Amino acid sequence: MNKTVAQLSTDEFEKVVERTVDRRLEVWMTQLMDALTGLQEDPTASLAPDFAKSLKRAMQQARAGEGVDLESLRHQIES
Repeated sequence: MNKTVAQLSTDEFEKVVERTVDRRLEVWMTQLMDALTGLQEDPTASLAPDFAKSLKRAMQQARAGEGVDLESLRHQIES
């Protein structure tokens, strides 16, 4: 049964938002990786070393399932 936003509990609403954000980030990451793959084809193109290191670390964390849930992110932002 479909519910309107007003009918959702706080937990249900947060889960919907979390899924939406996760999907958007997944699309963004896919687009970023496609763009970076294109860079590999150009031998003169390169990323800044710090950015490349950070990106590799983020990709490893994502593959390992080391994500942040919405509640944890909210606490990090508020701190």
